[in-house]
Amino acid sequence: MILSFFFRIVACVYLLIFSATLFAAPLTDSEYEELRQNIRTAYAENPVTAIDFTNTILDTKELTLEQQIKVLNYKAWFQLETDQLEEAMRTLVTYKAMTLRSNDPTLIYGYYNISGGIYSKLALYEQALNYFLQALEQANLRKKELVHQTENNIGEVYLALHKLDEAEHVFTQYYEYTKTLNKPLDFSIAMTNLAKVMVAKQQYQAANDLLDRAITLQRANQFDYHLSWSYQLLGQIERETENYPSSVNYIQQAILLFTNSGTPVELINAKLSLAKTYHQMGETEKAKLLTQEIQQQAKQLKNLSLTATVSEFSASLSESTGDFETALIAYKQYNQSKQALLLRQSNVNLAKAIAEVDIAGKELKIANLTKEQQIKATEAKAFKELSLTITISLVVLLLGAMYAIRSVHNQKKELANTLEVLTNTQSHLIEVEKMASLTALVSGMAHQLNTPIGTIVTASSFIQDNLQLLEQKFHNKTLSPSDFNVFIQQSNTAKDLVISNINRLATMIEEFKALNVSIALDKPMSKIELNSFLTERMSTLQSYLSKEITCEFSGAELSITTYPSILGDIFKTLVINAYEHGFNNTDNALISIDIQQRDDQVIIVFQDNGSGIDNAILKDIFTPFYSTNPGGNHLGLGLNVVFNAVKSNLFGNICAEPCENGARFVITLPIDGPKAAKEHNEAIK
Repeated sequence: MILSFFFRIVACVYLLIFSATLFAAPLTDSEYEELRQNIRTAYAENPVTAIDFTNTILDTKELTLEQQIKVLNYKAWFQLETDQLEEAMRTLVTYKAMTLRSNDPTLIYGYYNISGGIYSKLALYEQALNYFLQALEQANLRKKELVHQTENNIGEVYLALHKLDEAEHVFTQYYEYTKTLNKPLDFSIAMTNLAKVMVAKQQYQAANDLLDRAITLQRANQFDYHLSWSYQLLGQIERETENYPSSVNYIQQAILLFTNSGTPVELINAKLSLAKTYHQMGETEKAKLLTQEIQQQAKQLKNLSLTATVSEFSASLSESTGDFETALIAYKQYNQSKQALLLRQSNVNLAKAIAEVDIAGKELKIANLTKEQQIKATEAKAFKELSLTITISLVVLLLGAMYAIRSVHNQKKELANTLEVLTNTQSHLIEVEKMASLTALVSGMAHQLNTPIGTIVTASSFIQDNLQLLEQKFHNKTLSPSDFNVFIQQSNTAKDLVISNINRLATMIEEFKALNVSIALDKPMSKIELNSFLTERMSTLQSYLSKEITCEFSGAELSITTYPSILGDIFKTLVINAYEHGFNNTDNALISIDIQQRDDQVIIVFQDNGSGIDNAILKDIFTPFYSTNPGGNHLGLGLNVVFNAVKSNLFGNICAEPCENGARFVITLPIDGPKAAKEHNEAIK
């Protein structure tokens, strides 16, 4: 009876499994092919709605893992095409995680190829090149068409990086490949790309020969979009060889074709090329009007790289006509576009980092749930076997015990694997955090350096233009004493502006150098009496300050082995920080230092009675470039340098604690510095 009941249970389980399989069967190859054609049709109609269509498919359709990966590839590509770069990067992180579980390793090609496209759009060409080269490795495992398509992308990046020999090599390979095909479009693209390199190398005759053949092919097959590129290149060649009427004619034909094809970015680039021709042929007003028009168009497109390019030309054009006010406005727009592009680059990298952390967290959660289910299943199975053992015989009991032992062994093995996954995930999270911190640091340094550099460039251009004007008046014998006096005054003003900003840059560089605390110290650690050492240093520092500051010490005299010079610099920075930020409105300035021993560590509490620090920003004060006075003379690096010195050189810790009156810093240091250094070095091996 027991066996009969058991067989009935098994039959029910198999029936349920069969039913679930029947109703949840993934799409067949033919069904998926039909779905793929629908996706491409949706993209041709509207790329934005095509993204929503892919989301609907992923949410509602039963797909195999490989089918899901291919749909995600379409989604990421559509997001790239519609300039949704952050969303595209998040999609690619999911895409990559899924390809690692797939039986088809070549699917990773889409991740590298689209990543290269994203970084190309962000003008991060070195990173784009790295991804495209990895995509090329995967393309070699798939099919020849992908190889040449990827090589074409690599050639475009080489051209953007001005690596002209490499670009010529890649485009020549693609040119030789398309010669053997009966594909006029591919062959015309190959000739146009190779012509771009020839123009960049100033080999205009070779470029003309290629473009003549390409135009013949493009006209015959009505490849109007690619024909417009050929006309634009011809216009550029004619401008460089000073055949300006012919240059205007070719570029105007390109503009007409780009307008008809509805490609706004290429249209703006063609108009910019026409403005350059007008400028070189002396029709400055035409150039300025056209430049103003495309500036507005570039802003409307929200294409930061294109906006920066147009603004830079506008500034140069205004400077050449002596319109310095307009030039300064254009330089400001150029700087704003560059800063916005830098922020966009940071946001995309941050989106990638956050997505990778999220994916890692989800995978860890899945691993934990799987482990729990396995444990529950094992416990249920063990209980069933135990019950059967009691009712049947002592022999079955023995077999059940052996099975339980084996199950425990398997559980231990699974737990060990899970621990390894957790350790790897933790290391990955640390690397992601490092990358996010590095992105923020680079963004901060670029932001700080941008303003003085821009001011120096503008002031230098102003001096140069004034010199040219003075020289012209001198040769024309129209130079008056008042003109010379005005020149001297304006040049002195511009000179002072240049010198002050150069000094500002030098100060910034010195402060940036202070960020590197991982240095090889020339002198070994030495033993000091901490209380006496700090008393002497505070007394010496007092003589350099214009305000009287009272220092009070408490606690026992302790001997510690450390780097005295670094410790002295740390307290010097804390005192100066209190002097400049805390004691502005304090008459009786007071700093109290308390020293206590706790096991093998010393606790130093540094507290002042100044204006204090808002509790809401305590967590941010050690961050690089953080400052409560962003427009002041400091970069916000002092407390970050202190933090790095305590952590990296003295192997201790520092934190800022809430305090009712003034600011309070707690520094924890090892009493035996060499021992702490040894333990630290062994821990990171």
